[in-house]
Amino acid sequence: MSQNLPRAARNYLEQLRRALDFLSENERKQVLEQTREEIRSLPGGGRRKRELMNLLGDPAMRALKFERTEPEELEVSSGNYFLTRILAWPIFALSLLTIVVVLFSPPQDAEVGQQAALSVLGHWGGWLSDLETLVGSQLIWLAFVPAVFSLLPLWTHGATSMVLRVLGAVLMSVVCLSGGSALALYFIPVTILLWAQVFTPLLMMRGSMARPDPGWMITAAILLAAAIIFAAVAGLNDFAGSGWMIIAPCAVLVVLGILLPFRWRIAHIALVVAGLLVIVAGYVASLPDAYGATLIWPWLAGGLSFAAGHLAVAADMWHDRARKLLALF
Repeated sequence: MSQNLPRAARNYLEQLRRALDFLSENERKQVLEQTREEIRSLPGGGRRKRELMNLLGDPAMRALKFERTEPEELEVSSGNYFLTRILAWPIFALSLLTIVVVLFSPPQDAEVGQQAALSVLGHWGGWLSDLETLVGSQLIWLAFVPAVFSLLPLWTHGATSMVLRVLGAVLMSVVCLSGGSALALYFIPVTILLWAQVFTPLLMMRGSMARPDPGWMITAAILLAAAIIFAAVAGLNDFAGSGWMIIAPCAVLVVLGILLPFRWRIAHIALVVAGLLVIVAGYVASLPDAYGATLIWPWLAGGLSFAAGHLAVAADMWHDRARKLLALF
């Protein structure tokens, strides 16, 4: 009983009892009895306040240890919406970056449409190039299309959301594959992400712990490395500066891309950041006062790295969410 305890111990228990007002009477009694036994086992038997504070802690802080903790709140109603959301905003961000680059890229890139873009995409008609000649600079407003379609699935649901996602991906695919213009090449990274917004929820929702198979990750790493090497070689052909200014950042992107199958989140985030930095560096190098380099090649290397890294991060986030959900049961 408390009467058998020293005054300092009785005062401590009384303060603890008041701090436990969020518990029921029975729960409070159990906590107080447990604390009382701990006090009796102390070397000094709880005679000194300092001893109690040092060994048991402040009564208010001790009471917090017994506060009920609810499981972490998770949006369990729609895994599809969760995946759509974590994909939509980065796609929107890349779309805005695409808009900025298309609007303000140096005019020298217009020559790429005749020198390199057609050789990459093939002579598919070049309707975008013809349209660019017809309507002039107004065609750059096409860059706003992926920005709009990336966010529409956030405010639509069910079949409507899927139709809009497919429509946006198909529209930008047509632009990329049959454009025949340098402008079309700028949309390749965001188009890949738009298709990911279509298929990722479908693939990941197959199982609560669904993750990309190692084979998919290895294939993605190989394709990304090949694309980066291709962009580096193409960029070196007409670059006036030191070749290492292109080789070094591309080597970093290739190494980070090769790490994709290891599922290291820090490496995935580093790939996203490195991709953005390569885009910025390429833009600076393309300025007439700098090297006048062709912007499209660092844009493709950086943009594709951003896309691959972001999809890997999204897969990790989905897996972590699934683990937390399973922990609730």
